Amino acid sequence: MTVSYSELTAGAPGRLRSHGLRAPTGDDLRQALWVGTTEPVGQTWDAARERAGLPDPLDDPSLDELEQLTAALRSLGGPAGLVGRAMGVRIATYRSIAARGTDAHPPAWDWARAAMDTLLQTRAPSRAFIEEVLSLDPFADVVRVELDQAAARVAQRLGTALGGVSVVLGGAQCLVGAYGGRGSWVTEARGNPLEWSFCATSVRTREPYVVPDVQADVIHRYNPTAVHDGVRSYAGAPLLTSRGEVLGNCCVIDVVPRAFTAEDVAVLEEEASAIVAELERRRDARDGSGSAG
Repeated sequence: MTVSYSELTAGAPGRLRSHGLRAPTGDDLRQALWVGTTEPVGQTWDAARERAGLPDPLDDPSLDELEQLTAALRSLGGPAGLVGRAMGVRIATYRSIAARGTDAHPPAWDWARAAMDTLLQTRAPSRAFIEEVLSLDPFADVVRVELDQAAARVAQRLGTALGGVSVVLGGAQCLVGAYGGRGSWVTEARGNPLEWSFCATSVRTREPYVVPDVQADVIHRYNPTAVHDGVRSYAGAPLLTSRGEVLGNCCVIDVVPRAFTAEDVAVLEEEASAIVAELERRRDARDGSGSAG
């Protein structure tokens, strides 16, 4: 049995009624830094605050100030930079959806969705994963065009509306390559909150993940991206590196149900393998430790 969770969102400050997403806060950012970095949180916070030119103390930053902090964290690089990227996606998602209006009926609530949200929101990236992402640098401007092309290629090969190459961080799924969805909030935010992510399941299981009909799926039928944003089917294959880390997924999304075949999954795995191989080739070339061929 399902019930509306409008009572959970009605009157809640900074919460989008339509998607149930709460505006990120300074406490959220501090918690993310505590989980995702090894430096003292106060030290990293102050470094970002100073770089952003924000006042001291900054105990309860506004959303604008929080956005400046996340941009400063990205410029600092390292693990703190990844935290900044993930939080930046959450802020951009909140802003983009809020700008489109928040009066839509909220998704229903049920135990399966709540369990998945809890599982994904409490996921903490390992040190090895963080080091792998930093060494491969899939966010580099120099690879953006190639990853966008990979996303377009896999969508065109499978005939879907959207294609993506994701990196799943703590707190958010970041799109490092994207095709389709022009003008949507996902395109503007370049990702989505982790608890709405389909790719995160594949990262966790290290296996391809397929949802032929989201509305009939017990886990995802009340995913806000399905209720409000037209997602009806998903298939993705993990970006598995030679060091055994899963960065994210090569994936496709459609606005109609799709019975993805074993051959379709094989295409996703082929494209995922090629993406990782190129990222590793570039790393080896930078390090001077491998063949450029």
